[in-house]
Amino acid sequence: MIHLYCGVSESEWNGTPPAPGHLACVSPVKGRSFRTKTETRVRLPPNTQVLQDSGAFQDSIDNRLSFQNALDRQIAHAAKYHYQVDARISYDLLIDESWQDGTRLKRRWSVQDAEHAIGQTIAAARFLSENRHDIPHLVLSLQGVNARQYLDCAERVVGFCDPQRDWIGLGGWCIIGKLPSQMMPVFRDTIIELIPFLAKQQIQRVHILGVLYPQALGELLWLCDQHGMILSTDSAGPQLKPCFGDWGYGDWRDNDYKRALPSVRSLDRIRHLQQTRRWLYGIRATQYYQMPRMIQPKMLSTGQRQLALNLNLRHNALDYKK
Repeated sequence: MIHLYCGVSESEWNGTPPAPGHLACVSPVKGRSFRTKTETRVRLPPNTQVLQDSGAFQDSIDNRLSFQNALDRQIAHAAKYHYQVDARISYDLLIDESWQDGTRLKRRWSVQDAEHAIGQTIAAARFLSENRHDIPHLVLSLQGVNARQYLDCAERVVGFCDPQRDWIGLGGWCIIGKLPSQMMPVFRDTIIELIPFLAKQQIQRVHILGVLYPQALGELLWLCDQHGMILSTDSAGPQLKPCFGDWGYGDWRDNDYKRALPSVRSLDRIRHLQQTRRWLYGIRATQYYQMPRMIQPKMLSTGQRQLALNLNLRHNALDYKK
């Protein structure tokens, strides 16, 4: 299964209290540009386990906070809106978003330009590990444009991680669903090196930030399963898609769905979230759960080779049907 933290950035869903279920992701700020960025006002059900984002996604490169101020913002937000933080994400510097005139654009950085972001991301992980504040789980994020850069970042960040309770955050992939032909090859190249490395470091859980692209999730889960690692993700999409007349992901997308009237739209938002969770819990039974195509059999153990063979046969059959 894949655990889904539902993104929440509102105090109501079309007139009713938000109903993200038992897992929610909250950022202290929201907005797509520096001019529209505001504090996130949320109201969460009691006993919700909150994954607290850092706000790095909303902070432009020219308006980033110090690590201490970013942490203070997280702490103040949780206190103001009365929620308990179960896991807190480090204040990394994202490489899959560019800024132009104060507006965020879906544009990935170059390898050379990303070196600064990698340094900031490593420093952010170290800072948060030294300032835990009794948070049960820290999510120490990674960034990188290619596999080598990503692994270099991971080699530094794991040193600040407590493998028994902290998670590694896979940052920099939130645009993969918009640019799959460009991003999937580098994603596969990265995870087939990264996941075995993290497993050797005794990391027990990874969290991919802001991704619900089925192909990426299915292949990442397959790799995590080979090493006994837990996988989770976060997204506001499952509760927002019905607001835009959109329903489903991948093989359960409903192109005939029509946006409900505002008076009952909150029910569709809740229902869509529930169905998304069920899909992620059962994703192993779908076509998306498969060995990444770039893995070669010699990289696998005997048992893994047999599983890979079975998956390849199934994948070839699917290709033939297409």
